[in-house]
Amino acid sequence: MKAFIQRHAGAFQLAFVVGVVGCAILISASLEADKSATRPRAATSSIPVSVVTPAPGVYQPRVELNGVVASRTVTSIVPQVAGKVVRVTPSFRPGARVSAGELLFAIDPADYKLAVDRTLAEIEVARSDLARLEAEAAAEREVWESSFPDRQIPDLIARKPQIAAARARILGGEAARASAELALSRTEVRAPFDARILDTQLDVGQVVSGNAAVGSMFSEASLEIEAPVSAQELRRIGDVYGRKATIETPEGATIVGTIVRKAASLDERTRLSTLFIESADPAALTLGEFVSVAVEGAATDEAYRLPAAALTSRDRLWVVDNEQLVERQVELLGREGDTLVVGLFDTADGVVTIPPAEVRAGLPVEPVVSSEWAASGGVAGAGK
Repeated sequence: MKAFIQRHAGAFQLAFVVGVVGCAILISASLEADKSATRPRAATSSIPVSVVTPAPGVYQPRVELNGVVASRTVTSIVPQVAGKVVRVTPSFRPGARVSAGELLFAIDPADYKLAVDRTLAEIEVARSDLARLEAEAAAEREVWESSFPDRQIPDLIARKPQIAAARARILGGEAARASAELALSRTEVRAPFDARILDTQLDVGQVVSGNAAVGSMFSEASLEIEAPVSAQELRRIGDVYGRKATIETPEGATIVGTIVRKAASLDERTRLSTLFIESADPAALTLGEFVSVAVEGAATDEAYRLPAAALTSRDRLWVVDNEQLVERQVELLGREGDTLVVGLFDTADGVVTIPPAEVRAGLPVEPVVSSEWAASGGVAGAGK
């Protein structure tokens, strides 16, 4: 027996290995069968999805913009004559309000008064010369007519060129007097319009020239709002000219405004256009401050209202068409709380309110009308 086992030991070993391998294969096959039995099969049935069927409604978009208060013009205050400042009024300080014609500061008028007196004296001399020449001409005319009654008196003897020159000197003196008086009046610098002083550092004793700015001002009536606006916002607003706007300042004041202009070109950096809005109460605005602007756009009766969750990206959502999902691109007009307002589009068999996780084009679905949305008034019937 022992010899038999030794003689056939190799065969026994081979049989043992084959048996072990066979058992392993059988066990593996059994496990795979169990897994196949427990693994869920690919779904072939439709996935239920909640849908709504919106109806067209009226919508007036409200466009929210951010603007900055600016002035159409800022006027530099430049004295028209030179001299030493002898008076500066309290109104000529940064932030102060001034009325048209109100004195801002005064320059020493002494030199300009002397210039006026000098021209008056020159005028009197010219008038005196004219009177003397006219008297001489009359005397020469009498002598000439008694001596040469049949001949015309020459112009030189009649003093005509001298008289013309004296009259010209009088006219020149009058013009010089008017110029001197104008310069004298300009020693008092007054506000050309109702304005607010923007900046100045002028004080008594300073010497100003006739070509250097000593401050700047702006008219409160020239204040307006500059609000950047995109092309999409412009489409929602419609015709911008004359459209009313609501302006809210950082202090909480609410002011009525009117859009008066639109920029002729786009901003080179942002590629946005700019709306210019006039305020009904410019005194309530502060130059340079940021304000909020709300513009009521043109009303449309071609709008759908949908749940906000229906939108999967900026302008895309899903609809059910012949029991399959189809993607749609829409125009977003605005929002009303948790409700989207979009332009009309083909809603097919309904708009999916909450797309499934495995959403894809052509996915088989079973549309289920959203009773909650219908109860809220979001659905008024099928719309295509």
